[in-house]
Amino acid sequence: MERIVLGYDGSPASVSALSWVADRAAREVAKVGVVNVVSQFVSDRRAALDQLSDAEAFLRERAPGVGVDLHRLEGGVTDALTGFAAEADLLVTGINPGHPIRAAMAGAMPLRVSAHSHVPVVMVPAEWTAIGDPITVGIADDDSSDVALAFAAREAGEVEGSVRLVHAWLMPTPAFSGATALAVTPEDVMAGHRATLEAAVDWIAERFPTVSFESELVRDSRPAALLRFAPRSSMLVIGTNHRGLLAGSLLGSVAEGVLWQAECPVAVVPRDRALLSRLTED
Repeated sequence: MERIVLGYDGSPASVSALSWVADRAAREVAKVGVVNVVSQFVSDRRAALDQLSDAEAFLRERAPGVGVDLHRLEGGVTDALTGFAAEADLLVTGINPGHPIRAAMAGAMPLRVSAHSHVPVVMVPAEWTAIGDPITVGIADDDSSDVALAFAAREAGEVEGSVRLVHAWLMPTPAFSGATALAVTPEDVMAGHRATLEAAVDWIAERFPTVSFESELVRDSRPAALLRFAPRSSMLVIGTNHRGLLAGSLLGSVAEGVLWQAECPVAVVPRDRALLSRLTED
């Protein structure tokens, strides 16, 4: 039985996340912990109880038989959600796309949650609607996307869907040895990145032989390449090395680059060997 933790506060984004969880729980047995993080004010506590009750009623109507637990927690949202979800299989929260500045001023909660969580985090945009398009997963140059690829394949297998593997590349900055530029041709660079993508294709074909897939090699930045396919994706899946929010900002976090513009759910999957073993087991 899958254990899902849903962060819920009654906002339009969290209602979309609730709907996403309900659809998921309707097709497979799940236990959902609905979490509302409140402040010390009495009015917030009363509102939280009403919000939790509404979420429970919605889940039981849309997914009969689902197990639902309600939790009202105190403290910082990031620590409360990630701590509570430490033993879960999935953490789900809502996000308002198109407002990165406003989110940054509020603490960039979804990004912080995905940066600190040790379980996959799915962030569902406000006004999300389900579509049957492929799940798009970003393929990195290292093996940090292996778990993300396994997660995407598992998700596609559950709904008899398909996976789109996207690998982005750009020409590197020329290196210099003395006065001589050690230049490489675009063809050489592209061939190396094509080999990376083909290795990922072989990896998924070996471990998930019943899942259909396609691959795309794109000359662009990783966020831009993923966003190119977002309108035709049921989900974007990204791997993370858990460098943290600050490091991600300094080094060009892919999640930060796509999260505020994608109109489909975005899943950030941590690089974890135990999780990879669970996802690839028969």
